[in-house]
Amino acid sequence: MDQECGVSKVMDIFGGKWKLKILWIICNHEGIRFNQLRREVNGITNVMLTRSLELLMEHDLVIRKDFQTIPPHVEYYLTKKGEDLVPFMQQLDLWGRENL
Repeated sequence: MDQECGVSKVMDIFGGKWKLKILWIICNHEGIRFNQLRREVNGITNVMLTRSLELLMEHDLVIRKDFQTIPPHVEYYLTKKGEDLVPFMQQLDLWGRENL
């Protein structure tokens, strides 16, 4: 398969166990804090969640908003590019519920 095809590029980003689930959880919240996200992604470690969020931010799918407060308050949101994936994730969710 051609390494530059769209599916290969998508798999490079979402091929891991956690990233698509992280996006799905973020899209179902109006901003979500790190610890809440970790609780909702069952079984993920802090390190893996941090790495996954960094990769999603690197690809402009998620943004990190720091509210500059004490104690620190940080939330994660989908970017416009991330929001563009919501209809596809909804279809995957529906297909998974109906077929798996």
